[in-house]
Amino acid sequence: MSYPLSRKSSRTLRYPLSRRLTALTALLAAVLALALTACTAPLDEPATDAARPVTTEEAQLLAIARFNNFDAGSRPFTTNIQERGVDLRIQGWVDYASQLGYAATTGAFPAQAMLWTSSAVGIIAQEPDAAGDPALPIPSFTDPAASLDNLDPASSRLDALLAIISGLGSDRPDNPLLVQQAGALWLRADEINGSPVTVFASPPSDSPRDASSPPLNADTSALRLWVDATGVLRRAEARIGDDWTTIDFSDEQGQALALPDETQP
Repeated sequence: MSYPLSRKSSRTLRYPLSRRLTALTALLAAVLALALTACTAPLDEPATDAARPVTTEEAQLLAIARFNNFDAGSRPFTTNIQERGVDLRIQGWVDYASQLGYAATTGAFPAQAMLWTSSAVGIIAQEPDAAGDPALPIPSFTDPAASLDNLDPASSRLDALLAIISGLGSDRPDNPLLVQQAGALWLRADEINGSPVTVFASPPSDSPRDASSPPLNADTSALRLWVDATGVLRRAEARIGDDWTTIDFSDEQGQALALPDETQP
C-alpha cells in the first residue's frame, strides 16, 4: 500500500542522539527560505500593534523556556500542517532529554506512526491508540515496512515542523542579555485554558542588533512563544513558508521515549 508520507531510503536511526541541536534561529532562517512554500502573499497576522522590545525580566523568562522543556523531559503536543496537499494532524510526544519524538499522524489516508530525531525520521503504518496518541511500545524502524530518511527541513514542510518542535528544547538556558540584544519582542498578554501567558516573538537571529539592522516588528521573527509565569512553554507558533503553524503543549507529563534496543547507537 502507498502512503502519502512514505520516504524512500535505507537509512536507519542509529547515530543522531549524541548530536546537540543547532541554534533554533538558524533553523528558522532555513525554514523561511523553503523553496516549495515561497510566496509573496500577505500573512494572516494577529494584532501586534503594541509589540515592543522585551524588558530584562521578560528576557529572563523567555531565556528559560527551552531549558524548562528539556528539564521536563517529555512533553505531549498536538499540531496540524499541510504536506504536499494533504492535511495532517500530528499528536504525540517529544522527549527533549533523549532528543526523540514519536507521534501519530492522521488525515485522509491510513494512519501512520512517525519517529524522529534531530537528523532522521521514520514512518510506518500504525493506528493511534484510543486517545489519539501513537501506540506503545515504540515500533522497530528497522522493520522492512518502515520508510526511513534524513530529516530535511529545507525540502519538506513536515520535516521543518518536526525540526522546530525538537528545537524548542535546550540542555541549558539561553543568555537573557543576548535574547534582548538579538531583538526578542513582547507581543501581548494572553490566556490558554484560563491560565495567563505572555506571547513573545523569538529573536530572528542570535546576533545582537546594531544601527544597520532593519526596524524591529513582529514579522521579523518566524517563531512566537506562549510562556507562562514560571517560564513553561504552553504554545508555539512557527512560520513555515507563508503559513503560521500552531503547536500546543499539554500540561500533563509526556511519555518517556527511547529507541528500541536494535536501533540504539
